Amino acid sequence: MHYFYEAVGKSGRFVQGKASAESVAVLRGDLARAGLSLVDARPDVLALVGAALKPSSLPVPVLIDVFGFLRGLLAMGIDMVTAWQSVGDALTSSVAKEACSSIQVSIKSGYSLAQAMEKVKVFPALVIGNVKAGELSGKLEKVFGSLEETYRQQQALSQQVLKATMYPLISLVVLFFIAVGLLAGVVPQLKEIFPPNPPLPTKILVFLSESVVGYWWLVPFVAVSVGFTWWRMPASIKTRVWELLYRAPVFGEPLKNVVLSNCFDNLALMLDAGVSLTQSLRIVADAVTSRALKVRLEYILSNIEKGGRLSDGFRDPFFPPVTAGVMAQGEMIGAIDAYFRRLSGFLRDRAQARLLTLSTLIEPLLLLLGGGMLMLLAVGIFLPIYGQMKNMGR
Repeated sequence: MHYFYEAVGKSGRFVQGKASAESVAVLRGDLARAGLSLVDARPDVLALVGAALKPSSLPVPVLIDVFGFLRGLLAMGIDMVTAWQSVGDALTSSVAKEACSSIQVSIKSGYSLAQAMEKVKVFPALVIGNVKAGELSGKLEKVFGSLEETYRQQQALSQQVLKATMYPLISLVVLFFIAVGLLAGVVPQLKEIFPPNPPLPTKILVFLSESVVGYWWLVPFVAVSVGFTWWRMPASIKTRVWELLYRAPVFGEPLKNVVLSNCFDNLALMLDAGVSLTQSLRIVADAVTSRALKVRLEYILSNIEKGGRLSDGFRDPFFPPVTAGVMAQGEMIGAIDAYFRRLSGFLRDRAQARLLTLSTLIEPLLLLLGGGMLMLLAVGIFLPIYGQMKNMGR
């Protein structure tokens, strides 16, 4: 909640301002830590509307900058409040600037860094968990460095996935609209010159044209229906859908490897910071977007809490065959975080290699698709015209 407040200081001077707090009671406590007594508080409606429209979390590039700046500033011996002030001055994101300002105020009010970062609600749960562990161990500089490196690796992999998928998606969309434009605008104008019994390619072209003109509304209807069905679909069925997607030929394996690489990276990051294995699994399971992976992480967590071994949970066929053996080795020598990181690197390399191969194959396939569309259009239009000219010559 966002509030306008009036408070009085120890000297009797009245102070007015704005602040964010979960409730009026929390606001009163925050002001008390700053030496102020709350007199009145009312909701800040404009701030509430603005908060609803703002992004709910910081994007990865901003997180990389934040943790890179913090790591460097702490290495120079700068205190935490000054470091966050410098980070806020260096960033251009208004959301990040506001978060840095709120964190400074919270630290001055007596909150720990993890509590201050949790209050602004723009940092992922795994970041908060790492910062808590860093404060307890006194290794915040190392934690910020690890967070920066982890997010850099995940961003590089995400950019490669985007690069491999964006070009074909844009090309397919362009080809789709070109085809719709020709079928809806050009072919109907040519139907009058077609003979009563045109050749097969022309019949196909006319059928497609009439379908586009008469049933165009099916496209948005199907899109909305699919979206609504997915939204209302039970979690168990969504998990099965994701599993089928990961088994799809060509792109299923690299897609799964990208998700697993990011997951293992996050687990290695939290374990290296000193977070317990069960807490790391719990936080990462809540953070992953893949329901198929989330279900398996929750099973692994449950198995460990019952006294089972970590490596036993990775014998599920969903995980690559090497995973169980690698984790068993990590358990045996007591270096689970290092082996999670090695697995992440191994899967990242495999995903990058497969994406590179796919990107080299997609371009000729798109050329064939576009050429096929043009050939159908040309044959469907010119074949009946050629037939009529031939009959006229007789």
